[in-house]
Amino acid sequence: MRAMAAVALSCCICFGQSISVGLTGGVLTTDDLSGSGATGVSKRYVVGPAVDIGLPFGLGVEVDALYRREGYQTAFSNAFGYSVFSDERANSWEFPMLAKYRIPFAAVKPFVEVGYAPRVINGSVSSTSAFPTAVINPSNGSVTSGGVESAHAITSTNWPVSHGLVVGGGVQFGMGRLRLAPAVRYTHWNNMAISGYYGDGPSWQSTRNQFDVLLNIGWKVR
Repeated sequence: MRAMAAVALSCCICFGQSISVGLTGGVLTTDDLSGSGATGVSKRYVVGPAVDIGLPFGLGVEVDALYRREGYQTAFSNAFGYSVFSDERANSWEFPMLAKYRIPFAAVKPFVEVGYAPRVINGSVSSTSAFPTAVINPSNGSVTSGGVESAHAITSTNWPVSHGLVVGGGVQFGMGRLRLAPAVRYTHWNNMAISGYYGDGPSWQSTRNQFDVLLNIGWKVR
């Protein structure tokens, strides 16, 4: 897949009428978690490098590498005195590969875009659990409370790769070689990459529908 994308991008660069390189940044406008078992603590921002290639007849190709900082916290306790608190922090990378069509107005060029985006999320979970202990008196067999013990663990998370369908639109305008393109973008993911549950408690999972408000700042190099 990566080889095919590299070949396609190389062909577009060879036949492109214009090439702009720059930065895409913005904010996520939707929640990234659903379910009652976790509280999202992800950062709203998204940022990463971008390459925009203009082709004949108003067509074009854009490839981004977008970074997000993901996170959530969970807390749970039951009637037996067991409790656990977990805190995950993860790095999310999305790689949208988009076909674009620009309406060829002179100063301002509205555009639409559609494409595909794989996503990789890797991080770690820090968990602290507490549980009651008991002491048995060997002389009479009575049981008394031994207090509460706790345990702490850190585990790596390598969530399944997600595949997204991307559609969006915006407006591009320029000043000299500078290119500015505010846009809105919707991504529908094929799976809930992050998910978890407690056996006798609530669950949580990442959402599959994502809306972003973005600004691409590019510099025309050809």
